[in-house]
Amino acid sequence: MTSIGEGLDEHRLHEFNNELAVLIKIFPDVLPDVFREMLLRFDGDSRLEVVANQLLKKEDEWVKGRWRTAIERTEADDIDVSQIPEADLFRRNSYRWAVKATLLQEFKTLSKSTVKAVLAEQNHSYTLARPVLKKIASKHWRSSLSKFFSRWARRSEDDTEKHAMIRWTKSIDSSSVPTLKTTGDTELDEELQRTVLTPLFAQYKARQEAKDWDLAIQTNLEEAENADALFECGCCFSATTFERIATCTASVHIICYSCVSNSVNEALFGQGWGRNVHHDRGQLRCMALTTNENCGGCIPHNGTLRAVYQSRKGAQLVARFESRLAEEALIMAQVPLVRCPVCSYAEARDLYFPTRTLQYHIDMRHPIRTLTYTIVVLVCFPFLLLYQLLRWVPSNPTRLPSVASLLQTAFVRLAHTKQFPARFQCRSPTCSTLSCTNCSKPWRDPHTCFGSEVVELRTTIEAARTAALKRTCPKCGLGFIKDSGCNKLTCVCGYVMCYVCRQGLGPMEGGEGYQHFCQHFRYEAGRCRECEKCDLYRSEDQDALVKAAGLQAEKEWREKQGQVGGKGKLEKVGTVGREEGPKEWTLQSVVDWWVQNIFTCSLRPQ
Repeated sequence: MTSIGEGLDEHRLHEFNNELAVLIKIFPDVLPDVFREMLLRFDGDSRLEVVANQLLKKEDEWVKGRWRTAIERTEADDIDVSQIPEADLFRRNSYRWAVKATLLQEFKTLSKSTVKAVLAEQNHSYTLARPVLKKIASKHWRSSLSKFFSRWARRSEDDTEKHAMIRWTKSIDSSSVPTLKTTGDTELDEELQRTVLTPLFAQYKARQEAKDWDLAIQTNLEEAENADALFECGCCFSATTFERIATCTASVHIICYSCVSNSVNEALFGQGWGRNVHHDRGQLRCMALTTNENCGGCIPHNGTLRAVYQSRKGAQLVARFESRLAEEALIMAQVPLVRCPVCSYAEARDLYFPTRTLQYHIDMRHPIRTLTYTIVVLVCFPFLLLYQLLRWVPSNPTRLPSVASLLQTAFVRLAHTKQFPARFQCRSPTCSTLSCTNCSKPWRDPHTCFGSEVVELRTTIEAARTAALKRTCPKCGLGFIKDSGCNKLTCVCGYVMCYVCRQGLGPMEGGEGYQHFCQHFRYEAGRCRECEKCDLYRSEDQDALVKAAGLQAEKEWREKQGQVGGKGKLEKVGTVGREEGPKEWTLQSVVDWWVQNIFTCSLRPQ
């Protein structure tokens, strides 16, 4: 068995990562944590074959609930061996030592064994281990005192500004500039640059640009006021400059950019879409106040875009406004569309099939079902005759389609359904999602339409709860979950640790053994009021930790499925699905359903 504390040299690191990539390809449903644990446990040249054989024979025993979600499985199927995330690979010795030294320097209140245990759980990733250590350190009495005194201190807008690896230096203009402290490892320095310093610079740039923009607007307004070059808005009657006005196409009414932006916000997020937007032109209506009726003009589209771009989150509002305009135009055009279930991207699928190229025949793959539906139609035949007679009544004010037209439309839709592939690739550069046109779910091979979302969501939540309770031995890398017993855990390799704070308790780690736990007698259950030591049998906030991990996993799953805003209750997981309204049953939909269940369509051989 390979010890995780010894590390891997460059040759063995390359060998282990190649074997890990092979296992990810073979078992895409399993999390990489399982593969790393098994590869470290088995030694020898046939290590890969032994691990694969064990997973094929005793998969549930080794996996222990650590399964990938459906979307993660789809990504694993398409991933290349050289594109495995760094957080899933075995890490270099220099990176591991640099991460451990950096975290020990930052979290001085925690023991060395606690830091090593958390690093073993997070595969020695600095980005993943630091939040866990912060949560553990926040329960220390020194952290409580610092929080108490920091109530009167100036609070930073972002925790990144107070990062331990950030050093603030004075520039030439006496302004503070953030720089990174060196860690001695190039890989860790690049990770800190990417995850800490780059976002911090982006935030500072955005703040500075906002201040400069406000200053430019105020300066321009003052100069225009001194030159008597202000214009009055026809909606809010405020004075504004020439650079911040738009005019309508009918009466050249002057509208300020603030009113234009507010009108777009009301149209998108309020109830003003029908009132504020001209559907035939696809432009914003003029909102000038007139003595007679409302102005019939519109704000040019380029003027609307300039006004919205200058507002807060302007790019997002413009994208949403144009997407809504395009969707309204497609609905008015009545073009057959196939839509991406994640974003607003849609494609027209109006392909014409000449009659001579198609052949229809009864679907005999399910004879009992076909016979049943045929009998139902024969029973309903008198009602079809009555429907046809109602169409011939001269006083009938409604225009009812004929039975022949209903059948013709149903057969045309059947041809489109059979000839177009179910696998749909979204061509939006920000999405590129693979989905199924029949069930609108993410596509994965082999794909089964209308699969149980309950099983998928439950698997996701169980995996998150398992990860929240899992502990990893920092010596041998074995992962385990405490089912019962006390919080003093002994690994099969002999390493002893505390389940709550992960501190080493064995003699080799200089631990205290059972003296690490609270020794005071308590009349009532709960935390000890005389010391801050860990409890021997009580896992602190274990139920709350599991519940929080499950709710977070469910929230992320719903966001990936496009179900933003769903309630986080696992007991109601049976109602999981796309929140659609009631299905509108029409005579055409009934005929479509009957035709698609009895007939099938194919192209004639040339």
